Amino acid sequence: MARESRLRRDLPVDIDVTAIWRIAEKIGATQKQFRAAYSRALQRTGATLRKRALADLKDGLAPRSMNMVRRRLLSFRIQPPSNSTLDNFRLWFGLNAVKVKDLNGKISGRLRPHHDRRDKNTGRFIKSRRRANTAGFTPKGNLLSARTFENGEVARSRRDNRRTIVIRDPETRRTRDAEIDIYEPMLNYVEDNAFAEVMEIFMHHFESDLRGRVKARISV
Repeated sequence: MARESRLRRDLPVDIDVTAIWRIAEKIGATQKQFRAAYSRALQRTGATLRKRALADLKDGLAPRSMNMVRRRLLSFRIQPPSNSTLDNFRLWFGLNAVKVKDLNGKISGRLRPHHDRRDKNTGRFIKSRRRANTAGFTPKGNLLSARTFENGEVARSRRDNRRTIVIRDPETRRTRDAEIDIYEPMLNYVEDNAFAEVMEIFMHHFESDLRGRVKARISV
């Protein structure tokens, strides 16, 4: 079970506006230049964080397609309610489970032989006489751990005919795709790595942009 600290929905990063305004005053920036540099630095920081997170999640989850990761990593600029406050940035991570067929890794177990025997009363397929091997998955991604699946069976994906794992309902005999839970490992990653250097990144972009505006007398 995830630690209580990992279950927080928001991990805010506070920017000391008073401190960065003192930097602006020391450089000789105007209020307009300060606000413009802040906004631009926030935008660049968000882009930098998203780029780094995508690279980390490529290794951490090892997806078959990066589109799956991109859909789970969204960035938002939140506009201020009035001109008296500065806008902020939000990075959103999708933490719902991932299907085994969408991840790179090793499938353990043998394909279950297909049969056509059905129940005469219900018309449904009946349980095979041959017991299926235990189906397991060892993810290639370094954020995930190997696991086996109760009622899991090795099968072929209809999309690309690759080996994957499905879960068969013991009663109805219907199957669904097996999934890997990424909730806790993703929260651990977000808290420990994703925002570890956010202030350093922001300050680098802020000071560089602000000095450039002052030197070029932009927005004076």
